Amino acid sequence: MLYQRYFFQKTLISFLAIIAILISLIWFSRAISFVKYVTENGVELKQFFYLFILILPWMLLFIIPVSVFAAILLTFNRLLSSNEITILKNSGLTKMAICKPVLRLAAILSLICFVIAFFLMPYANKQLRLSRINIKDNYANLSFSPQTFETLKELTIYAKNRDENNHLFGILLHDERPNQYSITITAKSGEILIENKSALLYMENGTVQKFNYQDNKSEILHFDNYVFNLSENQKGGTQVRWKAKERYLQELIDPEEDVEHFELEKFRSEIHQRFTYPLLPLVFSFLALAFILHGQFNRYGNLRNTIIAILAATIFLGLTIISYSLIESSSSLVAIPYLNFMLFSAISIKLLIGNYRVYSFKLKKPNYDEEFLGKIATENVSCIK
Repeated sequence: MLYQRYFFQKTLISFLAIIAILISLIWFSRAISFVKYVTENGVELKQFFYLFILILPWMLLFIIPVSVFAAILLTFNRLLSSNEITILKNSGLTKMAICKPVLRLAAILSLICFVIAFFLMPYANKQLRLSRINIKDNYANLSFSPQTFETLKELTIYAKNRDENNHLFGILLHDERPNQYSITITAKSGEILIENKSALLYMENGTVQKFNYQDNKSEILHFDNYVFNLSENQKGGTQVRWKAKERYLQELIDPEEDVEHFELEKFRSEIHQRFTYPLLPLVFSFLALAFILHGQFNRYGNLRNTIIAILAATIFLGLTIISYSLIESSSSLVAIPYLNFMLFSAISIKLLIGNYRVYSFKLKKPNYDEEFLGKIATENVSCIK
């Protein structure tokens, strides 16, 4: 029907605008924490944006429900103030019929959240973990701009010139990563090569000065050829232990045999989160619609119902988070989050079932005194005569 398409488009436009604003705000807040990877680790700009894309699936799982909730409140407040909802309810449509296009949008968003929770989020979290490990331990990210000091954590490298083949000339390297001493190396030339997942700096014709912090003594060594491991802190071949949010559903259900007990509890909670979090858009939509359409239209605004809807959604989300914590403490409490979802959904559906209140007016026959009516009749007859 025409009104369904109209409501769907209005809500969708509001949803897209709100989610774009929220993503931008979160991007700027997260970008501040990611700047250190650019300044301290020599990360290129494209890799910086790649890191941000990897955190999007996890963000969307929480931003989508909040965005659709806010979109419904804004859209239906405008529709109520312009009497469009009033016209539809006077035509005999029930609340559920009016909400049908918006609930269809919420169902689509829930399906998208299921895809994110079961596939996109664990994949992105794994890639984000590997990228951070690579950025932290792989010193091959150095750009080596000529005549620029490149600093990565406690390692500083300077190259006077660099040719087209990435050969470096006039090298100065200062390493303070060891706790007992520091190393300062100078060399006429060198180049960086990647071997066995390690970044190696091959240098020629230079000196190595080692300063011991305990006795404050220096040792100087002249060399013709010297190899320095830029990623010497990296433990080659170390197996990554995936966290709960970095695992696919099958990895959560059937983990490794050496997993600790506290990790198994987190896995159990994560399994139930994967099934319930995607339902948030639907429950939030039910709550928003149930309270924004509750009662009769008020020409002075619908602020009271809006505040009640926000409070109900806040209470629901708080109870949901608490229920996940309870699951980690005891496996016998796994039903609590599902009961929480069912309770708030049932309350919302109860408020939406049926039509708006219909007032019936009956004309009552005036209760006149019979003696009074007789006098009026006698007077009328006398006038006629």
